[in-house]
Formats: sequence, structure tokens, C-alpha cells
Amino acid sequence: MLILTIETCTETSTLGLVRDGVVLVEAAFPARYTLAKRLQLRIDWMLAECELTKAALDAVAVSQGPGSFTGVRIGAAAAKALAYWLRIPLAAVPTLEALAYPFRTFPDALLAPLINARRQQAYTALFRGEEGKLRRLTPDGLFSAGPFVELLQAHAGEEPIIFIGQTEGLPAAFLWDAPHPPATIRSLVTPHALAALAQARLERGEGDDPLTMTPIYLRSAADR
Repeated sequence: MLILTIETCTETSTLGLVRDGVVLVEAAFPARYTLAKRLQLRIDWMLAECELTKAALDAVAVSQGPGSFTGVRIGAAAAKALAYWLRIPLAAVPTLEALAYPFRTFPDALLAPLINARRQQAYTALFRGEEGKLRRLTPDGLFSAGPFVELLQAHAGEEPIIFIGQTEGLPAAFLWDAPHPPATIRSLVTPHALAALAQARLERGEGDDPLTMTPIYLRSAADR
């Protein structure tokens, strides 16, 4: 299965072409005001690099949010349009889940992917890896530092806590008021993670309708 992956929810957007778990080509670039144009240009570039056309795509995987309101909207719109136009399956993957996925093999660790939501807040959810699989502990949420630390305290034992993502700009309280000092891993949403989670959804018959797929915002456009 050849999957086009689209992630535009975080500060660094990523795109990829992944065939049966193998990344053929990928691109990462800052999410800026020309995001929609950059997105289409890089998709065309990736296909050209692999000597493919859009007709070769078997599915589209999109990072569903939460994250930058504009980024979430642009990525979802592009993925929905491609899937509808090409008549191929669409699979939306929660962004925080995709951030945590590469670390599912870390033994006995509490995984906390973080996306800076500005206004002294962050989007986060908690996960654990169990037998090489990712288990979600909490739903996605928008937190200031105090409630986030309370969330950690409710789920953390003596195991390591690992913060995952681009944590620059977060208030120090997010990083240092945890139950015990966390490890921080700077990471992007990778095409491999998006494709793996999307393909698993599609194999379970859980694809999304391009006309009705709803992004995860957690914050309204008026509050962005």
C-alpha cells in the first residue's frame, strides 16, 4: 500500500510517501503563512522524486490535530480533497498519538507528547507502550501547567516520564513541576508513524469519509 502522509499541525510540517512501512521519500519544512502553497509543491516534488503520479496513491493519511488552527485546517482540507478526487481511502490520525508512536517500545515509561498551544498552554495526552503497542491513557486535552502536572501525578508511578515533541516556548512549570524530572525528546510527527497508524485503521475498516472527516481543534478559531 502506497500512502501519502500529511502533517501540518505542529511547528514543523512533514510529508511522506510510505509503501508497506518503508519511507520512500519525506520532507520537513516550517509551517508558515504560505503553508497551502508549500504543501502542494512538496507533494508534487515527492511524487516526481519517486517517478510516480497521484494516480499511484492507495491512501492518504493525515495528522488530525490538535495543533495550530490554521495548520490543522489546511492539512485536513488537502487530504480530504485528494482522497475525494482520487477516490482512495482516507485515514485521520490524532497528532499526539502519532508523536508518541515511535516511543511505544520504551519499557515502563509514561509518554507525554506535547504541542505548544501558546497562551501558556499545551495540547497533550498520556500513553504507555505495552508489548510494542501504544496504549492511550487519557483523551487529548488543552492544559495549562498546573492541571497538566495534576494529570501526570494521577498517572505516574516510579517509571520514567518522557516528554515528546517541540517543547520550546512552554512555561518552565510544564517541564520541572512534574512528579520527578522528565526526559525530553525533541521529535516530529514522522511519515512512518502516520502511515503505520493509518494503515492499521484502514485494515480494521476504520477509514474516514472525505466529506465528513472532522479535525481535532480543541480550541475555536476565535480563541486561537
